[in-house]
Amino acid sequence: MAYVLFRSLHLIAAVVFAGALIIKNLAIGRLISQQDANHLAWLSILSLLSGLVIAGCGTALWFWTGKPATFYSENPVFQIKIGLVLTLTGCLSYAAIFFNRHRKTQAAEISVPTTIRLSLRCAMLCLTLIPFLAWAMARGLGLSPN
Repeated sequence: MAYVLFRSLHLIAAVVFAGALIIKNLAIGRLISQQDANHLAWLSILSLLSGLVIAGCGTALWFWTGKPATFYSENPVFQIKIGLVLTLTGCLSYAAIFFNRHRKTQAAEISVPTTIRLSLRCAMLCLTLIPFLAWAMARGLGLSPN
């Protein structure tokens, strides 16, 4: 029962996280309005909350329910996936800081640095690779045959 609950919450939070990231990538441009910056800051908060649910449920799945922890810990595909998640987090935190700083600005238009747009594109690339690695990991790819 706990396995199904954590797995379902993990998946639902991942879909919310992906939706927020897709919306951010569609809404970002060279110039954004103050209202767009406010909305992007709220999307960053939504991404943070869903990311916390993903991390919490993922940790529960890793250590407490489902397959044994060694199934994940010894799998290099899982380690690559964790590395991509950390890269994704780094890319999104840089953009979130920018949007939160400009959330309350009085300027009509805000110039978005190229590095912010690139960090969101990098996060999108990581997000597209993570489900494939999760699928491969769940099938046991990367584990040495015993």
